[in-house]
Amino acid sequence: MKFTTLIPTTRNDGTAFEIGILRRLIDRLWRPFMGMTDEGWVTGHWIDDDGTEYTDRCIKISIECDRERLQEAIRAVRRAGRTLEQKAMFVEIAGYDGVQILRIEPVRDS
Repeated sequence: MKFTTLIPTTRNDGTAFEIGILRRLIDRLWRPFMGMTDEGWVTGHWIDDDGTEYTDRCIKISIECDRERLQEAIRAVRRAGRTLEQKAMFVEIAGYDGVQILRIEPVRDS
């Protein structure tokens, strides 16, 4: 299967992430799967359930792996979303399950 996700380059408030943070995050995302394709810069638009409209400049990446690793792929994208403090992350899964929007639950302090 192949999964594609969009890595936002800004926080939900529009503040840009440092490029080093994004590089490390992308590196942690693809390495367990042993390869990825950087498909370049894209701009995404979405409207949250509360009506807030977002425009994100993103890095589109695709990773191929065995179908049995679907849940691991979803966890990896959610982990990236939590790291970037996103409300949701786009993921498209080809050869398995199609497009999904993964809600990202904030980390709660214990």
